[in-house]
Amino acid sequence: SEWVKKDLEQYMSTKPCPVCGGKRLKPETLSVLIEKLNIADVSKLAVVDALAFFTTLVSRLSSRQATIAERVIKEILERLRFLSDVGLGYLTLDRNARTLAGGEAQRIRLATQIGSGLMGCLYILDEPSIGLHQRDNRKLIETLIRLRDIGNTVLVVEHDEETMLSSDWLIELGPGAGEHGAQVVAQGTVEEFLASGCETAMYLTGKKAIEVPKLRREPK
Repeated sequence: SEWVKKDLEQYMSTKPCPVCGGKRLKPETLSVLIEKLNIADVSKLAVVDALAFFTTLVSRLSSRQATIAERVIKEILERLRFLSDVGLGYLTLDRNARTLAGGEAQRIRLATQIGSGLMGCLYILDEPSIGLHQRDNRKLIETLIRLRDIGNTVLVVEHDEETMLSSDWLIELGPGAGEHGAQVVAQGTVEEFLASGCETAMYLTGKKAIEVPKLRREPK
């Protein structure tokens, strides 16, 4: 029963296989090497490093090898670029999904959807910029635009200024939070929204601002 399984789990621990060393592949598979690396070694690379490895790989193969590997490498590069474009270049390919933050997992799903090339779908994203460094924000926005341009509708719940100003249509719900909200306060293109005078527009145009406190709390 599930109860017995959960009860026994407290006495269990996860350990790597003594035969494969946690690589989860047979010795025959691990013996296949490209540039002295097997598939497990490549999986340990970060996305940016794997991207660099596969980008230059074709030039180092023989003509016969390049003919065989060309389409495979093309597909691998496309998926790696999608992951890099949504700001996940620092993740290793063998990263356990359970260790990912919510924003990271959401951006991986986003990259997967772009790679699938589906059209006519509605994507609803809840703050995809969470945990993303500001320098990578533009990459994420360009990815969302690409998802729109291939024929999809992208609905983003976001508080990031750059993302809002890149939207085709902005909607503010309010006037308050929770039970005090759910009303459409303002909507329109970016220009129309900024001219509406709603609370968010006031902050986006600089008419209102949250001042930096003159006195900061001292850490204990």
